[in-house]
Amino acid sequence: MVRVAWPRGRQRTRLRIGWLLLGITCALVSGARASCPAECACSGIVDTEGAAALRVECAAGGLRAVPIDQLDRSAQVLIISAPPKRPNFLTIGPIFTQPVPFSNLRELHIVNSNVPSIGQYSFWGLQNLRFLNLARNNLTGVVADNFRGLINLTVLHLDHNHIELMPSETFHHLPALKTLTLSNNEVSTLMPRLFRMLANLSFLDLSDNPLRDLNPEVFKDIQHLRIFKCRRCLLKGVNPQIFHFVSHLEELDLGDNQFQYLLSDQFISLTRLRRLRLDGNDLPVVVDHMFGRQRELRVLSLARNRLALLAPAALANLTALTHLDISYNKIDRFHLQTFAPVIESLKTINFSGNNLPLNEIAIVLQILPGIHGVGLANLSIEELPPHFFSYSEHLVALDLSWNKLKAFPFKLLSKTRFLQRLDISHNQLQTLDERALERLEAIAQINLVKNQWRCDQCFAGPMLVYMSTSVLNDSIRPLKCYLPLRLRGARFADMTLERLEACPSTREAQLSLVAGLMLVAVGVLAAASVALCVTRRRAVHYYTNEEKRRAHAHDHPEELLARAELGSVATIHAPYTLVGKAS
Repeated sequence: MVRVAWPRGRQRTRLRIGWLLLGITCALVSGARASCPAECACSGIVDTEGAAALRVECAAGGLRAVPIDQLDRSAQVLIISAPPKRPNFLTIGPIFTQPVPFSNLRELHIVNSNVPSIGQYSFWGLQNLRFLNLARNNLTGVVADNFRGLINLTVLHLDHNHIELMPSETFHHLPALKTLTLSNNEVSTLMPRLFRMLANLSFLDLSDNPLRDLNPEVFKDIQHLRIFKCRRCLLKGVNPQIFHFVSHLEELDLGDNQFQYLLSDQFISLTRLRRLRLDGNDLPVVVDHMFGRQRELRVLSLARNRLALLAPAALANLTALTHLDISYNKIDRFHLQTFAPVIESLKTINFSGNNLPLNEIAIVLQILPGIHGVGLANLSIEELPPHFFSYSEHLVALDLSWNKLKAFPFKLLSKTRFLQRLDISHNQLQTLDERALERLEAIAQINLVKNQWRCDQCFAGPMLVYMSTSVLNDSIRPLKCYLPLRLRGARFADMTLERLEACPSTREAQLSLVAGLMLVAVGVLAAASVALCVTRRRAVHYYTNEEKRRAHAHDHPEELLARAELGSVATIHAPYTLVGKAS
């Protein structure tokens, strides 16, 4: 397969250059086919400088040795990888330098290949190599001699290995290195002068290593660092002196560590910082003027901490801030003056997962008229007021996931004309009517999964029709039925109108009619039974009292009066006597 990336320019010039490059590429590929290993694919490409090049990729997996003898020595890009279930088991050594070196090689990737070590002088002679990727192997250590000869290397990936220790000056043969990734290893200590000779290093990723502490002396040799990441490094704090050495930092990522406090002057040296991520720590408060010197800060993430409140001057001087994430904290109220510095600049804000009432959020949105993205996930929202976004007419992205919405907020979203991304997953929606479906057609990215979709002809019927006739096809097909139980888990993509349950109104009416007739019949039978019982009881009671009257017909009038008075008291406890007297 020949892939040619056309250089920019006018159409006629591009066409002529394209035909020339295609001819060169075809010649390279035809010449390389004879020496392209069966396990690999060889193709012609155009490199970043516009020159024709040969790319060899061996990605089938299962390799026990690099097919070095069959590889074309003119290759500029060599990729050896493997799928997760069929890894390679390779060793390296000086295979790329003997007997004839791969002197044209610019990129070398050997990943997911269980390489146990690099070996000395393995890359000697590869002076044109710019990019070396040894990620996802079984490396346990690296030393300086592993990288001899790579004087022009600019990118080195050693992440996802098992590296435990690196001695001082491990990388001093790499003076041109700009990017170094060591994440997902087992490094617990950074030796002094580890980064000696890396004066050009601008990107360093140490994430997912059990470092627990950072020695400021280590950072003396990389003072031009622009991006530093140390997520999940078990850090409880960072010595501010480190930031004095790397004062040119533009991005700092210290997320998912164990910070319980920050010094008021923690970041005072980082005046050029643009992105700061402190999410996933244990910070209970952000004090006033914490970021007072970061006037160029654009992105600030404080998510997943223990913040109960943002101090009134917590965002002081952050007049360039565009993205603020305070989600999943314990915030239940705001000081309005907190957002005063960012009224003109802020574009996205994430309130999700806090203890905030909707009126607190509504007030903040009123003073942020230029907001483009809002996160309202996991706030136990059952209903949003129709005028909630009256001041957010430029809203482009909205996250309402993990709430308790039972009805689609059509009136609310009818006011957000520019909305292009909507996440309303993990709610309690049962259906989408025609108005809601028409509104969704104008939104480019929609997430509707994990709702309580009711699969009957009245609730799901219109959705299936839209699924087959509109742009909502990709958004509705993955949905799964929640009711009735016999269809729970069935995908909308597999549903037809005939398979849906009948409309609940028709079935419920039928059931109600039958139930009503049964109740009437039961009522008639019960009334008849009661009447019969009463008639029989009265007859019995009347007969009993009549016999008593006959028995006392000849009694003396005074005795009758006395018995009558005694009988009036006895009626309180003698129901038969009471009924007899009534009769």
